[in-house]
Amino acid sequence: MRSTLFHQASVFFACLSIIFLFSPGCSKEELPKTYVVKGTCVQKNGKPFQGGFITFISISDPELRGYGEISKDGSFTLDTIALRKNATSEMLPGAIEGEFNVNIRPDAGSTDGGPPVGGGKPAFTLKKTYHIEAKELNEIKVIVE
Repeated sequence: MRSTLFHQASVFFACLSIIFLFSPGCSKEELPKTYVVKGTCVQKNGKPFQGGFITFISISDPELRGYGEISKDGSFTLDTIALRKNATSEMLPGAIEGEFNVNIRPDAGSTDGGPPVGGGKPAFTLKKTYHIEAKELNEIKVIVE
């Protein structure tokens, strides 16, 4: 009788452990869903915007931003830094779905006619907003006016 009671208690605690293991409080923290974003950054005359950094800032949640480096040919790919509740972060490919303001920080070596000032030209935000869709690949052409 004693061993049967011990066996039942062991089974009960094993089941209880499994329930706690799979309960929502013990699951991995859900990070925002991101979608691949590749694009080109061009000047209004169609020439590539050569070098610098581009930031897509979510209008609905300005803390969520897609970051990318603009290559000499004007191309860029975005990544998002997702912050966790425990103050750690993780780099996610792409950006979240939604509407974005776009900020550009030109490279000090930009060849659009002016000399670099103070290690680089000042950052600026474009007037037009850009939309990222919930699809496998977003190809975006950013025009700097």
